[in-house]
Amino acid sequence: MKNLLRSLAACLLLAVSVPACDDTVETGDEQDITAASGSFETFTGADGQTYFQLLAKNGERILRSEGYTTLANAKKGITSVKKNGKVAANFKVLPADNGEFYFNLVATNGQIIGTSELYTTQASAKSAVDSVVAALQNPTSAAAETSGPRFETFKGKDGKTYFRLRAGNGQIVLQSQGYSSKSKADAGIKSVKANAIDATQFEVIEGSNGQHTFRLVASNNAIIGRGEMYASKSGAFTGAATVQRIVRELTSAGTATDAEVQSQIEKAAEGLTYMSESDFPFMFVSAPLAGEIDEAAVREAFADVVDNDESADKPLADLVSMSQSWDEWKAAEHSCQDKEDPESMVICAQMRNFESVLESNLTDIQIFYFGANGEPGNVDGTAVSIFIVGRSPEGNLVGVRTIAIWT
Repeated sequence: MKNLLRSLAACLLLAVSVPACDDTVETGDEQDITAASGSFETFTGADGQTYFQLLAKNGERILRSEGYTTLANAKKGITSVKKNGKVAANFKVLPADNGEFYFNLVATNGQIIGTSELYTTQASAKSAVDSVVAALQNPTSAAAETSGPRFETFKGKDGKTYFRLRAGNGQIVLQSQGYSSKSKADAGIKSVKANAIDATQFEVIEGSNGQHTFRLVASNNAIIGRGEMYASKSGAFTGAATVQRIVRELTSAGTATDAEVQSQIEKAAEGLTYMSESDFPFMFVSAPLAGEIDEAAVREAFADVVDNDESADKPLADLVSMSQSWDEWKAAEHSCQDKEDPESMVICAQMRNFESVLESNLTDIQIFYFGANGEPGNVDGTAVSIFIVGRSPEGNLVGVRTIAIWT
């Protein structure tokens, strides 16, 4: 508490806010704050929808909602959580595809009204359900504080110290494991700052009902932070990209250069193949981009790449084409159809992480197919070139190319 008061005094002397002095602030029991029960915080997401998150009395986020079109509807959702969340039977503990567990709070009409993050064991998830029930005995509600992105620390009921990362809108976008001391939690924050600037350090995990989440891992594969559970894979991608963007901002890393983007894409694509009648790798491609991303731009940029490839249908100028949106690509079950096949699920997980890296680094991503046979919008061939490309932060045409054999 004394350290916090000294930090506040120093900031007041400079006539600026606390986050301007340091992007790490102390909250929860680290700040000697206590509460009778939990608290709801509402915030507006990047999609314009209103969300709420439930914090335990120590500041730990233990539940998060899906999006609502208005604040009034979000408040109705909070009322529903207060009603349904006091009954343990309304919580459904579910497995994720990495062997961890999470839970949904389900209303009597079957609608999901709250979701947890991932826990390493089923017992931990069930214990977190008890925490939600306890937090709902007499919770408060308020808008989340929007004082800029920042790290915060707090103590859990287990006596360990945790940290979390808040976005500028007040949303908690990353939360840590427990550390035995405040200094070790600070070291964890330092590890986040070192690793989160690289999109390849995020792993995307699938739960049930199409839900997905992500976690941030260090170079030694230790888990250093977890995101919330999102309603979709795209939501998890956006969450991981948000953490990367915030950390790059807090560390003054700036926007990723094309060289950094290339390194991340190549790392994510290493060993990954596109499965067709013959499996081909994903190869990095880039070219200057003067205008919009469309079929003509891709043909002009990569004609030499295709025409000089002995494996490809060619020449590119004469090939039939079709295109696909990025959302359509992400919705496809790439190698994920057989949940009982461990090998296919490894490839499936790698593909998710690869897609996440592309989404974190590129905008306006589109997919183009070029083959010798078929008709516009319906392509096949013995070596169809597939380009997944978008606009890099430096404004260039960047992505990957692979080949599919469709006969």
